[in-house]
Amino acid sequence: MVFWALAILTLFFPAVGQLVNITFVNDLKAVDCSLLWHGPIDSGPRADFGPVPAQGGQKVLEVVVGHRFSVTRAGSLEPLLQFDITSDVHHYSINESIAVGRPVPDPDSAEPSSCAADCRSAASCDQCVQLTGCGWSVVRQQCFPGHPFATENSECPETKSGTLQTWLEEAATLMDPEASGFGSASLRAAYRALQHANLQASSEGADPVVPTMDVPSSVFMAELAAKLDAVFDDADATELLAKSRHEIKTHRKVTMVKRCKLSDALPYISRGEPVVITDFFRDDPETHPVPHKWTLEYLKRFMHRGFYNVAADFKSVCCQYYEPRNISAQAGYPYPFNPRTHLYRDRFSGFVDTLRAKRTSDQKEPMLHYFHDVVMERDGKPVVAGQAAPPPLDADLAATLAALRPLAQRQAFFAGVANAKLWIGQRGVTMPLHYDSADNLYIMAWGRKRVTLAEPGQLRALYPFPNGHPHAGSSQVNISHPDWSKHPGFVDATLWETVIGPGGVFFLPGHWWHQFEQPFEDTASLNLWSYESPQAPPIPVRDERMRLNALHDYMEKQISSIFKNKAGMTLASLAAGRGGKKRLTQANETLHQAVETWRKWMLTLPNAGTPLPRAEALVQEFLELRHKHVMKERWPGWSPGVEWNMSALVALEPPELRARCVASTEKTATYASVCNWPA
Repeated sequence: MVFWALAILTLFFPAVGQLVNITFVNDLKAVDCSLLWHGPIDSGPRADFGPVPAQGGQKVLEVVVGHRFSVTRAGSLEPLLQFDITSDVHHYSINESIAVGRPVPDPDSAEPSSCAADCRSAASCDQCVQLTGCGWSVVRQQCFPGHPFATENSECPETKSGTLQTWLEEAATLMDPEASGFGSASLRAAYRALQHANLQASSEGADPVVPTMDVPSSVFMAELAAKLDAVFDDADATELLAKSRHEIKTHRKVTMVKRCKLSDALPYISRGEPVVITDFFRDDPETHPVPHKWTLEYLKRFMHRGFYNVAADFKSVCCQYYEPRNISAQAGYPYPFNPRTHLYRDRFSGFVDTLRAKRTSDQKEPMLHYFHDVVMERDGKPVVAGQAAPPPLDADLAATLAALRPLAQRQAFFAGVANAKLWIGQRGVTMPLHYDSADNLYIMAWGRKRVTLAEPGQLRALYPFPNGHPHAGSSQVNISHPDWSKHPGFVDATLWETVIGPGGVFFLPGHWWHQFEQPFEDTASLNLWSYESPQAPPIPVRDERMRLNALHDYMEKQISSIFKNKAGMTLASLAAGRGGKKRLTQANETLHQAVETWRKWMLTLPNAGTPLPRAEALVQEFLELRHKHVMKERWPGWSPGVEWNMSALVALEPPELRARCVASTEKTATYASVCNWPA
């Protein structure tokens, strides 16, 4: 054990300092613990030296003075004790009197900022900025707690007059991404100028066009409002959540994700719990360009002329993510699949034209568009449309990565940034409930998103799609309008919720289910996924909520290895109780053997819990949750290996969009794009 400890420490920090022997003793009566090493920096856990059994279990390590260790309940990152190694303390013991329990979130504990009531009582900008900590919103024309993007926090602008043309020219200058001093302050001033221009033009009944940009002022005002009308405080967030809630209100209680300042948020990140950081982005456009500077016009100016991935569907169903055909086929058993959401590729300028045209559309059931493309590769290399990022975006992404890296290092077993994605979508877009395996830092460029979360695992409540399905990683439950007869277990799901806007950083831990919605306005966001250190213990070992996932993954792997591309049909037939007797008998025996292997593994884990369910019950539950409904959508002549039926895809409109669209190829695109389908 000592040799392994030194090997880990030397791997990260070759220059080893003073070494001391320490003894850790677990005096808890019924809780096995894990001993986690953090290193000499203020970070999350970096390596796991546990477990340490309850009732006096001991571990002796030779470690470096100044390094940090923490003790957690085995099977979780829940902190019990944290300490920094010194040269004079060689013994650490944890018992009932010093074990620190995880605070239980209270959804009713969200309180407005201390000055919120005083701020909102101010009747004018002049009164507002006189109040400590308050600022005037140029969008809402109301006083709020000061916000680095959304409010005038120190002084109100002077009153001045001008003609329609001068106001429009001033707005164009202030919105120019290459102008000196461009940032949130200039965008607020541009919004005021557009207000004046519209007031001047109202008597003429026309929508004035901003010179040099050839876009109506009302379109720019909508885009700026999405950036400047941010979430100000907890009271604001609570109100937005309440008015946008779906049928999840039938749940006993939905917990609001904690919103707190940076210093208070760091422990949440280290223990893998979602949190919104409310004060991270200071009023510094160069250090924090994404929330301060990025607008649709800004990105249009600097994005490459390459092709980007966009999803399109009608508002009532937009947008369902699915894996590309080649990945689904490689999974071993492609399912019959008839997708609606159209995944296409377009130039960024064309995508902007599509968004702006839709703002003036009067369609009863509008088509929505959701841009999502990689802008940063492994370890933070800026890449746009598959090419090196243009200099302005390269600088922006580098500054963003530098700003977020200290937060990322707080993530448990963080080793680096895997990649980053830019998401731009219209009001009404929803990404249905799913999970990602990596930790995620999520920042908003403009607009506000509503997020519904569910804790990891919860297979009995959330009915995941099988691993070989194009919707792998997603829930079969429509949590906005659940079908209780098909998914009765959803009533027991443990749900959280939050709303994030410009100025907030949302930490979304890996394996947490999440549904992102845009009920308020158009949005744009940038998220950074991370990858883990090789010293990280397997997810099911450090998070006991994921142990049933491990069982299901193992069961599917065993079936797939035997039945190949007939695995999906075999499992569906087994779930339905029909099919060839010999094949089903073999599949049933395979599943039972897999369960027995898992049960033996579980008994070796700390805090595994006993008794375990019987193999018959676990097999039946697996078939019920994962395979009972997923084979419903068939078409005549389908057999395993037949490509998807694309006939239900929503048609791309207008015709010029179909003309711009570029179909995917196996080499250049991630998604299945068939631009002119239906013909």
